Amino acid sequence: MRTAFNIGAIVTTIVCCAVPTAATADDAGTVIKSIEQSLVTAGKFFRDKNTDEAAAALEEAQASFDALGAMEIPESLRPQVEAIQQRLVAAARAVAKQQAASAKSKTAAKKKAPASKQTTKAKKSGKAKQPMGAAPPPPGFTADVAPILIGRCGNCHIRNAQGGLSMASFAALAKGSRNGPIISPGASQASRLVEVMFTGAMPRGGDPVSPEELMVISLWIDAGARFDGGDPSAPLGQQPPVTPPDALAKGNGPQSAQFVRDLAPVLVAQCTACHSGEKPAGQLRLETFAALLEGGTSGNAVVPNKARDSLLVKRLRGIDGDRMPKDKPPVSSETIARFEAWINAGAKFDGSDAALPLTVAIERAEDKLLAHDELTSKRVARAEKIWAGVAPEGRTKPLQSANFILLGNVSAERLAEVAKLAETERAKIVRLLKLDGAAPLVKGSLILFVLQKSSDYDEFVRIVEQREAPRGTVGHAQSTGSDMYACFVASSGKDEILPALAAEQVAGGFLLSFGSVPAWFAAGAARTIAARVEPKNPLVKKWEAEVQNLPPAEAADSFLSATAFDPETTARCYAFVRGMTQKLPLLQSLVAILDQEQDFDESLTAIYRHDARALLELWLRHKPAGRG
Repeated sequence: MRTAFNIGAIVTTIVCCAVPTAATADDAGTVIKSIEQSLVTAGKFFRDKNTDEAAAALEEAQASFDALGAMEIPESLRPQVEAIQQRLVAAARAVAKQQAASAKSKTAAKKKAPASKQTTKAKKSGKAKQPMGAAPPPPGFTADVAPILIGRCGNCHIRNAQGGLSMASFAALAKGSRNGPIISPGASQASRLVEVMFTGAMPRGGDPVSPEELMVISLWIDAGARFDGGDPSAPLGQQPPVTPPDALAKGNGPQSAQFVRDLAPVLVAQCTACHSGEKPAGQLRLETFAALLEGGTSGNAVVPNKARDSLLVKRLRGIDGDRMPKDKPPVSSETIARFEAWINAGAKFDGSDAALPLTVAIERAEDKLLAHDELTSKRVARAEKIWAGVAPEGRTKPLQSANFILLGNVSAERLAEVAKLAETERAKIVRLLKLDGAAPLVKGSLILFVLQKSSDYDEFVRIVEQREAPRGTVGHAQSTGSDMYACFVASSGKDEILPALAAEQVAGGFLLSFGSVPAWFAAGAARTIAARVEPKNPLVKKWEAEVQNLPPAEAADSFLSATAFDPETTARCYAFVRGMTQKLPLLQSLVAILDQEQDFDESLTAIYRHDARALLELWLRHKPAGRG
């Protein structure tokens, strides 16, 4: 058993070392590298709670530092030597503290077990008993490192960005300052962050980082400086750690990997920082599954059934060009194996819409695991946050009915009237489509934003959706991630048309909740359903007139790719969907299939034996004159 580490001796030796002999920068640099390597070794043993070996490594570092003390250090290396001194002191204190805890633990164990029994067990095993145990995991960023940064660096580098260095998020920290990165994953000894904390240069004007905190940061960096949160750009301290992809249940092995559940989070966390935006690296976009399949300038990122030929796998393994992700810790071999198994199994997509942002697809997959009430609570919280950001005048208290959560700037009495009307229209839609009346129309409830004036609606669209509302529109349904809502104007002057308007928005929210339904179908089918449940409403007559008076379209299929709808585009969607669903059983069958979480395109083809474009061509060929 090695004696307790003499921290007092090491501090005294470091501080009092002489410097009589001249040395070149190369000589001193070689010794410094030796000390740094010993410190890294000590850190690894410290992490494994192998205190004796950690102490031995520190003694080697001390011996090298003694040799350094016999040299006249070049002026250019003096800051580096001072940093080494501080690191030695911090490491020595941490190891001494661990030794004391270990000794206390062993003393307590001896008191519990008689010495004779310990000796007998040792003789039977043929060797002395040594406490091994599994090595503890390295510190995590979100739970262990981020709180230290918030407490020590918050004033200067989180709430501000002094010296060009921001730590407001993990992404900003990883980027570093204007002078370059301050973290070198896998090498704490080469990390500027560790250097300034060891020397006491940072934090300025506050309490210095303790040896224990410094050891946590160093061990995290030495383990690869991995990020264990959900969104690298989220503010520090405002998100919980997520289960890393490597730790997800493997089912029957790597072959059970699913894209959205297992692999999309890896791409979002490790790759989209470079492969997104206006100028993605290598022209490879990874924001959506569809973009992943398109590949980039270097070729196909994914070749279904051929992982060996897929550039994604090659770059992750570093066998074709630079290893990816660049300037980040490598993806684990287990995760790469899951990518390979998924590709070899056909690279199938387990989401609802390949064009959705991966962040949205991931969020929807998580929502599926929630119960109705849990998802409702989540959606209500998001809705209240959205509504607070709009902040129109005269906000009323949120109102919850059986199937809807209503927020608005109308009076409480008016909000209650709209809630009752929405439930009435919901019942009519359920009967029309032969749905289960006892089940929620939308899992997690549908949010209804009820607005008093058209100008309120325009402001809502501008602030929440960051676009201009097309002139003449007074309502629409929207679905992005966990947000599932409809918003519409419900002033007292719209009482006559309100049933049809509400039915259209409720039906639109219901259709969008399937996830795979394209915007053109949701808009056209919502209006079609509303027209069927409120056939005598003046608004329905207005829709009919709009279809009759549609001008010729330069591109008849342009609305199939639309994401926002002015009155003319919505009228074209309505005319087409109404035409293809004249036989109500066809619409009922399509909705029934979609309710089983089937893909929209496949469901449409199964019902009509044609895809959307083929159906549009048939309809244009046979539609009555003047019908869009």
